[in-house]
Amino acid sequence: MTYEELIKSVSLIIENENISKKGLTLVYELDSKNHKQMNEVLFYLDKNNLNSPPPPKSDEFEVELGGLLIKFVKTMSK
Repeated sequence: MTYEELIKSVSLIIENENISKKGLTLVYELDSKNHKQMNEVLFYLDKNNLNSPPPPKSDEFEVELGGLLIKFVKTMSK
């Protein structure tokens, strides 16, 4: 999943009046590489983090976009 794909998905949900958003949380399970990339992209979109060290490593992180809570979980390798 890319950031652009995330924005498209979230936008479709936000724009659809038939989807109840109150209390809605989206959970994306990403492999290790995609999880790390998404974490970095979302971290550096916050202009306060531009000169910061990389985001802390975590198996889970959350972000709010358009009033929706989106949780990213790193899948465990088999």
